[in-house]
Amino acid sequence: MDYLLKASAVLTIFYVCYIWFLQRETFFNSNRWFLLIGQFFAFLLPLLVIPIYVTVAPEVFKASSRSNMPITAASVATLPSIETVLIWIYIAGVVFFFGKFTINILSLSQLVRSQPSKKMAGIYYTETTNTAAPFSFFNNIVYNPHNFSAKELELILNHERVHVRQWHSADVLISQLSCVVLWFNPVSWLYKKAVQQNLEFIADGKTQSKAKCQQSYQRLLLKVSLPTKHQELVNSFNSSLIKKRIYMLQQSKSNTLKSWKYALLIPVLALFLMSFNTQEVYISEATFQAQNSSKKHIVTASTSDADLAKIESDMSNTHVVLKFSDISRNADNTIREIYIKTKHSGGSRYNKRVTVKNDKQKTIKPFSLQLTANKQDILFQFSDDEATLVAKDRITFGKEATTRLGTQKTLSEADGLGENPLYIINGKTYRKETLKHPAHFTTAKSITIINKKEGLKRYGAAGKDGVIIFEGISGFKTLDTATTKPHAGEAKPLILLNDEEITREKMDSIDPKTIIKTDVITNAAELEKYGSKAKDGVIIISTGDTDTKLMEIPENPLILIDGKEATQNDMQAINPENIQNVRVLKPEMAKATYGKKGTHGAILVTTKP
Repeated sequence: MDYLLKASAVLTIFYVCYIWFLQRETFFNSNRWFLLIGQFFAFLLPLLVIPIYVTVAPEVFKASSRSNMPITAASVATLPSIETVLIWIYIAGVVFFFGKFTINILSLSQLVRSQPSKKMAGIYYTETTNTAAPFSFFNNIVYNPHNFSAKELELILNHERVHVRQWHSADVLISQLSCVVLWFNPVSWLYKKAVQQNLEFIADGKTQSKAKCQQSYQRLLLKVSLPTKHQELVNSFNSSLIKKRIYMLQQSKSNTLKSWKYALLIPVLALFLMSFNTQEVYISEATFQAQNSSKKHIVTASTSDADLAKIESDMSNTHVVLKFSDISRNADNTIREIYIKTKHSGGSRYNKRVTVKNDKQKTIKPFSLQLTANKQDILFQFSDDEATLVAKDRITFGKEATTRLGTQKTLSEADGLGENPLYIINGKTYRKETLKHPAHFTTAKSITIINKKEGLKRYGAAGKDGVIIFEGISGFKTLDTATTKPHAGEAKPLILLNDEEITREKMDSIDPKTIIKTDVITNAAELEKYGSKAKDGVIIISTGDTDTKLMEIPENPLILIDGKEATQNDMQAINPENIQNVRVLKPEMAKATYGKKGTHGAILVTTKP
C-alpha cells in the first residue's frame, strides 16, 4: 500500500503542476510528453530508494537462563486487520476496472471488425450507420458519412488522421491503465481527462491550420457538440468541453520563454524523494570502517621488489599513481634507503615526495602506505602518532616528521618550481647554495609549495623560481654535522653587518625584514682592502629601521638596471648569479628621487662587472 500511496502522490504532483502552470499554454506537444512522463514517473520513482547509512555499535546479548516452567499453547481468535481489508478492497477494485477495460477493448474490436473498411496510406477507414460520433483507434477511423457534408467530413477526417499518425491511442490506453491501478485516487481520473483533452488540442490545432476557413471548423465543433454515445478508449471527435477547445483554438501561440515552467517540477520531485523515499540502513561500525578505508600496506626492510611492485599496483588509480625508486639495499638484501614518487591527476611526470632512510641504523624503519577515503591522496605513516599526507601540492605532517632535501631538486617543474627556489624556514630565507649539502628538515606542520608565477607576485625577483615554505616550528641539519656551520674546506667569506664583522650564526639570526641592502664582493681588486679575512669574499649587510618587507615589490614600479630604465621582463631575464645588488625604494623615496616615474616605487638592480 505504501508504494501505491507514493505513486498517487507523484501523479498528483504532475497533475497539479500541469493545471497551475501549463494548461493555459499552447505547448500542446510538450504538454503531451509531460503528462506521459508523469505517468511513468508515478510508477517508477517510488521504487527509487535513497539509502541513509547509520553506523551502530554491535550489541552483545547474554543468553537468558532457562526456565523449567511448562509452556502451554492458547488459541486466540483473530480478526482480519484493517490493512488486510483495504488490500482486498483494492484488489476487488482493480479486478472490476480491469474487467471493464477488457470489455471496452473487445466491444471496440467487434465494432471495427463488423463493418467493411478501406485501407488508404496505412489507415483503415470504416463507414458505419451508427449514430456515434466519429472516432479513431490506432490506425482505424470510424465515421458515419451521412451525418456530415463533404466539407465537414474532410475536416473531421483530417482531425482523426492527426490522432492516428501521432499514436494518440497509446496515450489514452496508458492513462486508462493508470486509472485501473490507481482507481482509488480521484486525481488519476482527472489526469486521464487532461491527457485526452490535450490530445484534442493537438489535433484541433493541426486541423485548423490546414482548413481554408477557421470559423467553419469551429462551427463544426459546435455542431457535433450535441450529446452522442462514444467509446471510452478512443479519440472521439465529439469530446466534451467543446467551449474550451474553441477557446484554445483562438489563443495566440505562447512565448517559448515560458517553457521554464517545466523546470518547476524538478525541486518538487527532489523534495518528495528526500522526504518519502529514504531508508535508513544500519551497519556495524566495523563494517563501515572496512568499506570506507583502503587496504593498508606495510613496507619493512625485508620487503622484496615483487612486493613493492604489488603495492604500486594496489595503490595506483586514476587520481594518484605511486612508484618506488632509487632503492638501495644492503648485502643481505634489506632496504637501506628508498624514495617514494607520486604522479597526481593532471601531472605528466613522477615527483619525489618522500625519502625513507634511517641514519642511525643500516635498515629503514617499517612504515605503512594507504590511500585516503577520497582515493586522491596517500597517507604515509611511521607510527600511530606520526603521519604524513602526501597530496598533489602539499606534504602535511602529523606531530613531527622528517623529510630530506638532497643536492638534486626534490620538487620539479611539474610542481611549478624553477632551478633555484626560495626556501623560507622559521621565517628566514635560504637558497639552495646555502643548503648545498644533503640536509634533513624537521617540521611540525606542513610544507607549502608556491609556483613560479605566484612566487614572483608575492616575493618579487627572489621568488621567481618559486617558494617552498616550511610552516610551523622547523629545523634542519646536514647529514655530516648537527648544525648549519660550514664544513672543513668550505668557503668562509668575511661577513660585515653595518661595518662590523659578525659570524655566520649571527647572520642567520638577522630578521630579513630589517635588511635594507646586501652586497656580495668577489672581485680580487676590491677584496684587497679587507685583508686576508676576505680571501673567500665579503658579504656586506646593511640594516635599519624600515617598514619595507623583504622583496615586497610595489605594483608597476620603475625598474632601473645599472642605471638604465628597463621592464620586468628584462629584470626576470637576468641570471641571479650575475646580480650584485637589488634595492627596493618605497614610493615616497622613489618619487622624491625620480619624480613622477617613481610614483609607484622603484627597483634598482646592479649587476656584477
